[in-house]
Amino acid sequence: MNNRVIISGAGLVSSLGLSVSETWDALLAGRCGIQQIDGFDTQGFGCRAAAQVHGLGPVELGIHPRDFRIMDKHSYMLMKSSRDAFRHSRLDSGDIPPEDIGYFAGMGMVDYNVDDLLPAVVQSMDEEGRFDYDKFFSGAFQQIHPLWPLSMLNNINFCQVAIDLGIKGDNTTFCPHADSGMHSIIEAYNSVLGGKAKAVLAGGVSEKVSPLSIARALWSGILNTSGNNQESACSPFGMDRRGTVLGEGSGIVSLELQSAAEQRGVPPLAAVTGYGTSFGLTEGSHCPTAKAMSLSMEQAIARANLGPSDIDMIIAHGDGTLMGDKHEIEAIHHTFSGCIDKVSVYSSKGALGHMLGGAAAADVVLGICILQHGIIPAVYGSRLQDESIRFRLVSGNPAEAHPRRIMINSRSYEGQCASLILEK
Repeated sequence: MNNRVIISGAGLVSSLGLSVSETWDALLAGRCGIQQIDGFDTQGFGCRAAAQVHGLGPVELGIHPRDFRIMDKHSYMLMKSSRDAFRHSRLDSGDIPPEDIGYFAGMGMVDYNVDDLLPAVVQSMDEEGRFDYDKFFSGAFQQIHPLWPLSMLNNINFCQVAIDLGIKGDNTTFCPHADSGMHSIIEAYNSVLGGKAKAVLAGGVSEKVSPLSIARALWSGILNTSGNNQESACSPFGMDRRGTVLGEGSGIVSLELQSAAEQRGVPPLAAVTGYGTSFGLTEGSHCPTAKAMSLSMEQAIARANLGPSDIDMIIAHGDGTLMGDKHEIEAIHHTFSGCIDKVSVYSSKGALGHMLGGAAAADVVLGICILQHGIIPAVYGSRLQDESIRFRLVSGNPAEAHPRRIMINSRSYEGQCASLILEK
């Protein structure tokens, strides 16, 4: 038991709050962070709703102007959640050397701001309004900030957070889909268990909602373009589901051996006892197969030396896409066929949107809250659930429960699946 990998700290930023407690309280109150997109003109886009984070910037975080020139909203969300998890786990006490603290994160795409390039473009135009490369390379290019290319690298912000916290240990980044955040936690688990690091921060951050991020999601065919209102913008496992919506946010947890946490006087929040990964892409779609989803769950159960009946609830990927939810329903039915009526299922995306790289990590943090408080929030936006469902989808009102083990599912839009087991 003392060699179990436990979670000793957590941080969460979402459209419903800039902390774990704010987000958790809002979910229990039945609030939804999905609203009409602000910050840019959405005219012409088939989907104009998203769950955006507000009130978080360089001033609130005390970031020096020389640093935020190459930062954006995704940087601030990652910084805030990482700082919170770092302090929550008391890693700021200095009792673990920086070289023994690792850092892993799932991250998405970074989009440029037109204003960063516009002055150089204007100075490069000829008299007929065409772009003149001679003008650009002879001097106009100097209007672009010399560090601008760095801001296009998603891991530059990962490095800035590591510098801010003084982390110098085992590290890497994953991208760009929801499974990347799960893989970062799995990698952290193995880093701690293998002795590469004494403590590790791990999780993920979403992309900033921007014209380019909306365009990418529309191209992949995952967004709800029906023009429905907030109530049904994203309906995980809903009978009338028509797609997902993007969400902004970040979730980070701190992992270490239970024996090490006890020596430092830090109480464990939960234990990570198993994980599974798989791949299988449905032909002609962006959705993993039901078989791949089932396999990742079965691997996690086997690695934890458990049986399906030992899992009390599932935090599903549940993104509200027609085929994605259909396959996840089939996978859950198959894996838990002998105890399907006893399994409670929850999805956060109806209220928080799809955070992509930050989605799985945010769900891990919510899983910790469920274990601690003995209550499961209601799935937002799914009052009419899919008629094929045989498990207990928590809808309408929060459900009082005292789960001991929670499985968390995630998947990409390229066929990858990953599952993780949290234990009280």
